Amino acid sequence: VSRQPPDLRRVDVCTASGDLADDVCTTRTSTWFIAGKSPIRRSSLHRTIWVDSRTGQAHCSPGEHREARTYEYWPSDLRHLFRQAGLPRREPPPLPDCAQEDGAPHIASPLRGVSYALRINKPEPVLLRAEADSGARTLFWFVNDALVGRSNPGESLAWLPPSPRRYRIRVVDDAGRVDSRDLSVEFVP
Repeated sequence: VSRQPPDLRRVDVCTASGDLADDVCTTRTSTWFIAGKSPIRRSSLHRTIWVDSRTGQAHCSPGEHREARTYEYWPSDLRHLFRQAGLPRREPPPLPDCAQEDGAPHIASPLRGVSYALRINKPEPVLLRAEADSGARTLFWFVNDALVGRSNPGESLAWLPPSPRRYRIRVVDDAGRVDSRDLSVEFVP
C-alpha cells in the first residue's frame, strides 16, 4: 500500500508555462504539488495590453477602437526553440515606452565568475549572448563602453579580446534595458 506524502496538494498551474497560474493566464490545468519540495513560482508568461483593433498597435490605456488582448511573452531562447521545432508563437506587438516593464536582457555568455583563457597563437573569440523578453528585438553589445556589435536576442556575437585584462561587458536592448558583467581574459601559450 503506497502512502501519499503528507504535504501533497493539487494546485492550478498555467498550462503553457507550468508555473502557478496568475490572473491573466489563458489556460489552466491542475497538477500535484508537494509543499517545501516541488519547485514552483508564479507565472509571468502572459500580459494583457491595450491594442488598437484596426492597426494592431499596442497602447498604454483604453480608448476608442482599443481592446484588451492577452499575449504570451516567451523568453528569446524558448521562442528560438519553438521556431526550430516548427511551432512558432504569435508575436505580441512592440510595447510603447509607457508600457515597458523591467524585462531587462540577461547575459547568458560569457559566464559570470569565470576567467577565460585564450591561446596566444590561435585565440578563439568569446561568444556574447543574451536572452530577452518578447519586447526586445535588437541587442547592442558594449565592452568598456565601446560598441562592439549588435545581435538578436538569443543569438551569439563573436568578440575577440585584444589583450589579456579585465573587461566590462554590457548589453542594452532597443528599449534601453541593461545587463552587465565583468570578464577576466588571460592569454596562455
